[in-house]
Amino acid sequence: MRCLLHYSQQENGANVLESITLTAATTSHSTSSTDGTNATDTTILNELLHGPLSRTDLINKTHFPRSTVHASVRRLLEQHDIEEYSLASSTGGRRAALLRISPLHDVADVVELGSHHARLGIAKLTGEVIATADIPLSIDDGPEAIVTLLHTTWKKLHHDNPTLPMASIVGVAVPGPVDTQGVIVGAARMPGWNRTHLTELIEKVTGLPAVVENDARAGAVGEWMKRAETTESSIYIKVGSGIGASWIADGIVFRGHQGFGGELTHTRVQSPNPTICSCGNTGCLETVASGAAMLRHLASIDSPITTVNELIEATQNGDMTAASLVRNAGGYIGEALSGLVNFLNPQHIIIGGSLSQARTLIAGIRSELYQRCLPMSTANLTVDTAISGQDAPLIGMAILARQAKTHLPHP
Repeated sequence: MRCLLHYSQQENGANVLESITLTAATTSHSTSSTDGTNATDTTILNELLHGPLSRTDLINKTHFPRSTVHASVRRLLEQHDIEEYSLASSTGGRRAALLRISPLHDVADVVELGSHHARLGIAKLTGEVIATADIPLSIDDGPEAIVTLLHTTWKKLHHDNPTLPMASIVGVAVPGPVDTQGVIVGAARMPGWNRTHLTELIEKVTGLPAVVENDARAGAVGEWMKRAETTESSIYIKVGSGIGASWIADGIVFRGHQGFGGELTHTRVQSPNPTICSCGNTGCLETVASGAAMLRHLASIDSPITTVNELIEATQNGDMTAASLVRNAGGYIGEALSGLVNFLNPQHIIIGGSLSQARTLIAGIRSELYQRCLPMSTANLTVDTAISGQDAPLIGMAILARQAKTHLPHP
C-alpha cells in the first residue's frame, strides 16, 4: 500500500493537502452473483456516484450490515473502483475517511510541448505511460494551429492502439509560465502565446476537460511518482533549449502565489559578458546556460553544431569546445541553485531535459554546489539525472490530470 500526497486548489483558492490510499491492483474483479456481492458492490458504487461518503454513511444509506459494507468496500478498493482519502470533518475524534469513485481506470491524453517538437502520450491516471509519439513542430505557429495538430496526433495514436480506452481528460506541459487558471503568461519561448487561455482552447478543440502546467513542474511530479518516495524534498531542473525548475517536498509541488514558482531561469549569475535576456534584465541564467544560449555562442564562432542533440553528441564524443561550454553551463546552474540548496536543504537535485544526458553538465553543477554551499547542506545531497527520462513530464501530467478529475469537496 502506498500513500499519495498532493494538494488540490478549491474554489476559495486554498491549497488543501489530500491523502489518498492506493492499494495493490487485483487481476480481476472478485464479485460473485451467488453470494450477493455483485449486487452489494453495485449498490455501494451507485451511492458513491452522488458524492463522497464515509463507511458509516454507506451503512446508513444502504441499510446493509456493517460487515457487508466493510467487505464490499475492501473489494472495491482492491479493484481500484473506489479510493479512500482523509478529509472528512471531525466530530471530536479521529477524522473519518471518505470514499469516492476512483478515476484510476481512466486514461489521459498527455503531451510535453517544446519549441520545435512535442512528445505525446496516452497514460493511465496512475502515471503509467502506455503509448507515445514524437512529432516535429514550430511553437511559432501559434496556439490554435498547435492544439489542432496535437488533437490530430492523439487521434492517430488511439487509432494505432485500438485496445486502449479513449481518454477522459487532457494534460499539457508547456515550456513557459502558467497561472492557476491555465493562462500562458510572459512565456519568452512561446511567441504569440502570451495571455492565451490554453485550458479553454484545448477543451474547445478536444471536447475534453484539460489541465495545463509548466513543463518543469510536470517533470518534478513525474519524477517524484517514479521514485515513489513520499517524504523526499527535491529540486527538479529541466535543461534543454531553455531552463525550468520546480521544488517538490512531501509529495507537494509548490507553484507559488499565482503559479509562477520555479522561475530559476531569470536568476542572475556572474558571467564575464552579461547579455540582455528576453525578460529585459542582463546576466540571467537563461543567457549563458540554456541550450539556446550555447547554440548562439557556437554559431558566433562558426561551429557546425546547430542543434541541442548535436551539442550533446559532440560532448559525448570528446569535442573540447562543446564539453567546456556545457560544463560551464553546469557551473552557472550550480551557482543559481546554491542559495536554494542552503535555504531549502533538499534531499535531491534532479536533472531532467535533453541536456541531462551530458555528463559534463552534471559535473559542473556538482562542482559549483559543493564549492558554494554549506557543508551541512550538501553532506547528504545527491545530484542525479532523472530516472524517468524523457517521460517525466508525461507521467507528471497524468498525475495532475487525475488530481483535476477528483476535485475535493469543502472540508
